[in-house]
Amino acid sequence: MVLWGKQAEFAEKYLSKGSEVLIEGKLVNRNYTDKDGVKKYVTEVQVSEVIAFGGKS
Repeated sequence: MVLWGKQAEFAEKYLSKGSEVLIEGKLVNRNYTDKDGVKKYVTEVQVSEVIAFGGKS
């Protein structure tokens, strides 16, 4: 998941490993070449909305 700004602050403050969340966003595929010349592929969810179903324990 990729979060920026206020969403990232919310996730840092209220979410922890195992937290139940609902996310909405879009899948983004990208690729790059690492320092050894190997092409790498990445799929990310760019989050547009986060809803938490519980707080930090």
